[in-house]
Amino acid sequence: MPDDEAAGEHGAETRSFYASFPPGPPGPPLPFGPPGPPPLPGPALPPGQNAVFWVAAETEGAGGREYEDIMLRRVPAAVAHRFRGAAGARGFTHAQYLTALVSLHETMRKRADEGDAEVAAALDQLGLGTVSI
Repeated sequence: MPDDEAAGEHGAETRSFYASFPPGPPGPPLPFGPPGPPPLPGPALPPGQNAVFWVAAETEGAGGREYEDIMLRRVPAAVAHRFRGAAGARGFTHAQYLTALVSLHETMRKRADEGDAEVAAALDQLGLGTVSI
């Protein structure tokens, strides 16, 4: 665990980070415009000073996490469109559709490994040959 992390309650980790606040505008605030958000609880943060914030995040417990967030970048536009359309047409969320595609791949990979040459050739053509993780 890095120096800026500490184990917190209930298996959570806390991390600290710093934020610099620029000096405020000179003079009193202008009397027009919408009101700003309500002040944060606790002591006021002086402009031009640094503040330390603590953020708690849950860590994996003994059983691990059941779900995980992923983000895909630089997906070709046509593929992204087909993926969203195919998921929506089935009434699936993107996560459900991705889960079904991974299960389909596992099933086809098993068939190929058991000797189905046609499936093995199709998977190899897509670059989905057998790998060990």
